[in-house]
Amino acid sequence: WDSLGKAIDEIHNRNASLLSFEELYRNAYNLVLHKHGDLLYEGVSDKMSSQLLEMVKKLSEVADSSLLEEVSRSWSEHQITVKMVCDILMYMDR
Repeated sequence: WDSLGKAIDEIHNRNASLLSFEELYRNAYNLVLHKHGDLLYEGVSDKMSSQLLEMVKKLSEVADSSLLEEVSRSWSEHQITVKMVCDILMYMDR
């Protein structure tokens, strides 16, 4: 799980260019295959929750005049992150 957790952090921080999505997919597959799907699910859930809480904290500090633009930008970035994480975890959906 450690490598997947670090990879999710890198995706969230927009440093995904050096990641091997094939290797990450294989790691997720192996966790599920070896009956550690619950560890994977909880880990991803915790990572995504903490990232969203971090986003909310940053947004709470934004000036009212630019809040809507920052919410829109943050939401767009979050959607990209979720899509990339979903690509890694496709096997969990089966």
